[in-house]
Formats: sequence, C-alpha cells, structure tokens
Amino acid sequence: MPSQKRKVDADADGPAAASSKRAKKEPEEKRLARFKASCPKNISERVDRVMTQRFFMIERKREDGELREEFKVLGSTGNVYTVLIDNVPSCNCPDAMKGNHCKHILFIFLKVLSVPLHSHTYYQKALLSTELETIFANAREAPNALTNGRIKAAYAKVTGRDKEAKELEDKAAEAEKNKKRIPEEGDDCPICYEEIHGTDIKTLTFCEECGNGLHQECFRQWAMKTKPATCVFCRAEWKQASAAVAGSSTAGAVVGEDGYLNLASVAGLSPVRDTTSYYDGPRRGEAYHGSWGAGSYRRRSNYYY
Repeated sequence: MPSQKRKVDADADGPAAASSKRAKKEPEEKRLARFKASCPKNISERVDRVMTQRFFMIERKREDGELREEFKVLGSTGNVYTVLIDNVPSCNCPDAMKGNHCKHILFIFLKVLSVPLHSHTYYQKALLSTELETIFANAREAPNALTNGRIKAAYAKVTGRDKEAKELEDKAAEAEKNKKRIPEEGDDCPICYEEIHGTDIKTLTFCEECGNGLHQECFRQWAMKTKPATCVFCRAEWKQASAAVAGSSTAGAVVGEDGYLNLASVAGLSPVRDTTSYYDGPRRGEAYHGSWGAGSYRRRSNYYY
C-alpha cells in the first residue's frame, strides 16, 4: 500500500503539474521609475520652452527593430546635446544631468516623434517597452525614409547590386525632377520641425530632385553637417548647396568652457541664454529669507539650458 501511495504522489508531479507550471504568465515588465499620473508643473514649464524656443534635430541613429534611438539636438543657445530615447530617456545637458526631464528630451518626444500632448508618456522618467513600441510605431518617418525609390536604390547599392541601384536612382530622379512641392497644411520642416505651411516661399529652399522644401536657415546648417550637401528628404546631392551655405564657416563651431560643441554663430543663435520668461519664484523645499519685497530665495539656478 505505501508503494501505491508513492506512485500516486509521483503521478501528481507528472505531465499535468508540469503543464500547469508552463501555463503561468510571464512576469509583467516593471517601470524603472514611479509612474506620474499627470504632468508635473516643472515639466509643463519645460514644455513651454519647447513651444516658444527653436531647436534643431541635426542627426538621428536607430538600428532596425531596436526600441531605442539616439538624437543630436542643437539647443536654444547653440550647444549640441545627445538625447537617447529608450526605457529611461536621457540627455547629456546640464539640466538633465541634475536629474531633470529636460526640454531637449521633450523636444524629441513632442516635435520629432510626434507624441501628443494628451499622452502620459512624454513626461515619464521611465517607459515600458510597450510604450516605446507605440511611440516609435506612431512617429513620423525619418526624413531619409520618405522617398521609396531612393530607399530601394540605397539598399541595392549596399547589397552589391550597383547596376540596379543606378537604374533605380535614375528612375527616381527622373520622376521627381523639376517638381517644386509647395508645403501643405501639416507639413513640417524636417530640421527644426516647425510647420512651414503658409511660410513665405522666399524663406524656403527646394530640392531640384524631389521638390520638397525646408527653411533656408535650416538647410544651411544641414549643409554644414553633411559633405557633400544632400537633400534632407531624398539624400540626392543638393545642386544649390554652394549658394545655400554661402557666408557660413566651420570656424563658427567652438567647444565652450562647459565642454559642449556650440554652433550658435553657425546657426545664427545667441549663445547668451534668455531667461526673461523663466519662472523665478519659490519651489518645493526652498525657503524664503528676509521681508517681503526685500528678501530672497535660497535656491539653485532654475535655467533649463
């Protein structure tokens, strides 16, 4: 009898029990920072900076399928910062290095990746993989992925099919030649991501190949970055490049005392930070010293870079 009981017990740990174990759900991914139910005031203030100041996205890198993308952002004073969007969004600017959700991260979320203001994701310190999947899936296409003919040609070239690549390039160029595409409602400049619909045509420059346009000022910066200068949209060589970059000089690129590359003079920006619209009142944990009207707040700098 004891031997039968041992057999029954052994059967209880058999296929049925193993199947039950396999049926257990995979553990849910945990957010690497506390979830914020609403946008904090300090982040809302930085959103205001994004909406009122001008930024430039000058480079982006993402491997196919990866839930991370790296961006180079030209800040409001000309400094170039690196923003990384992944499970824990980050930037190497002074504001972010203090642990803040800086305006450069917000610029990428709101203007480059087109995350809507009603979303809860852009102000989170950490994101779930499912949230990143949604953000990247709904983001506008990168400028170099807008012309299918050019993509096919580029792929053919990197896979060693040079003859086919040349045929595709010629076909795409012929189809797009001499087409000036006037910006329509909802069209944005691919460099600064400001809407260009209704903008004075005289302030825009157009690609002779694909016909797409962008701000002359923005293209001047793009042309300084890429040698030879190419179209932001289709990557064709920009035939008006010499005129577009006239008067520009790489001598304007300097490394400041803070260690950041600064392109303020090249971009036509002031390297002096405009803080006139920044909030300068007390914050949580800051004490007021002195009488009203003559006192001061003991606080650290509230500048957002």
